[in-house]
Amino acid sequence: MSDRVEQTDSRQIDEAEKIDLIKAVEDFLHGLKKLWLLILALIVLGAGVSYFRTTYTYTPQYVASATMAVTGPGGEYSGTATQMAEIFPYILSSGVLQDVVAREMGMDYVPGSVSAQAEEGTNLLTMSVTSNDAQMAYDVLHKMIECYPEVAEFVLGETSLEILDETGVPSDTRREIVVRGSYRRGAVQGALAGLVILCLYVFLKKTVRSKEKLKKYINLPDMGSLPYIKQKKRNKKNRQTSVSLLNERIPGAYREAMQRLEIRVSRELEEKQCRTIMVTSSIPGEGKTTVSANLAISLAKHGKRVILVDCDLRNPSVAVFFGMPQRDPGLGAVLAGKARVKDVLKERKVENGQLLLLPGESQSGANVSLLGSEKMKTVIQELSSMADVVLLDTAPAQLLADAAMMARYVDSAVYVIRYDYTKMGKIREGIQSLSLSKIKMLGYVFNCDRSAGGSRYGYGYGRYGSYSRYGHYGHYGRYRDIGKREKKEDPSGRVIKE
Repeated sequence: MSDRVEQTDSRQIDEAEKIDLIKAVEDFLHGLKKLWLLILALIVLGAGVSYFRTTYTYTPQYVASATMAVTGPGGEYSGTATQMAEIFPYILSSGVLQDVVAREMGMDYVPGSVSAQAEEGTNLLTMSVTSNDAQMAYDVLHKMIECYPEVAEFVLGETSLEILDETGVPSDTRREIVVRGSYRRGAVQGALAGLVILCLYVFLKKTVRSKEKLKKYINLPDMGSLPYIKQKKRNKKNRQTSVSLLNERIPGAYREAMQRLEIRVSRELEEKQCRTIMVTSSIPGEGKTTVSANLAISLAKHGKRVILVDCDLRNPSVAVFFGMPQRDPGLGAVLAGKARVKDVLKERKVENGQLLLLPGESQSGANVSLLGSEKMKTVIQELSSMADVVLLDTAPAQLLADAAMMARYVDSAVYVIRYDYTKMGKIREGIQSLSLSKIKMLGYVFNCDRSAGGSRYGYGYGRYGSYSRYGHYGHYGRYRDIGKREKKEDPSGRVIKE
């Protein structure tokens, strides 16, 4: 029995290790897919830098050589060449030969390096001189040939050297080889740098790419997934986004996924007796506006009176989504007391139901702090009396405190999490900021799902980019910590697993 248990445990361990290895390979390939352009740029840059550096710092080396027949005392030559080659390093290191050659050439020292090599079994000796000056290499070679027998005479006796072949004044033959090797070496260095960056990217990037990972770290219900849809370029005449249920060409998979989400939301609203829903995310670019707008359309198509409110005053997007003018008065004007709610509401035709829009107003002077005021509470109450469901598209919960300020006046919230986009730490911080307000969290929507169960159509949220529209919010940053002072009152573990 124990053996069987041990075998089962061993199999489970092997399967876990196999899964971890497969996941590591998948992460690596995923990172390579994202960073291949950077790696290619590093390879090209490395090759270019190495090439130009070598080109400008390269010092040519000219090699002059000559092959000679060696004749020993009495005309004998057997073994003399080998003996001369063997004693050559000692004569050279002693400095005697250099001194003689330098004196004969009228110089203080012999420039370059000298070597000699005998061909085994023959009387042939090859002498080479390497220098950065071609003529100097040639002159030193001939002076060495002239002086070497004189110096070697004390060891070998009288010898003579007869030149059989020589290179003449040499040319630089190494430049092409050195330069070619330089850009190859630089390309390899660039590839290694890219590999290091890729490894760091894979190991340090903690974005979410599966619902299984979400279940480990957050305790929110899964409201469903929305597939990855490629967003086509907008026509100037028709600014409405293509990722809309009002677009007849939108893939059926997306319509079905949104319908499932709408059914779950409707059931939750009925069970929890809620009428107002906040839709938010952790950071910009996760598609909260697209999700909230399409959810509003789906609810309206099923016979509900729906009001969609753009509460993201720093980056209002609802008007853009529906292709409406962005300069018309909206929520900002209502909160400032410059307009009434019924005067700024705009109707969007939807069959079977009614969809009203309250845009956010793209005026930079909008007072964002009013989102947490009693005036906002009154506006939400007024809207609730006019519709079955009120959807509020708010600013990112982790980046800004707007959502946390408004959460006190809203019944429930839906959290949008985009596939492979946001780090888990930011997701937890965003949910934590909402949980402190004791709002009812209906669950999360896994947007742009590219995992095994998600479609692969493509999606684009380029306008959010690097939070540029959220970069300057001045003194409103102090509202980010709203609710943290009430941390002791937060029910432990209600939303997030610590």
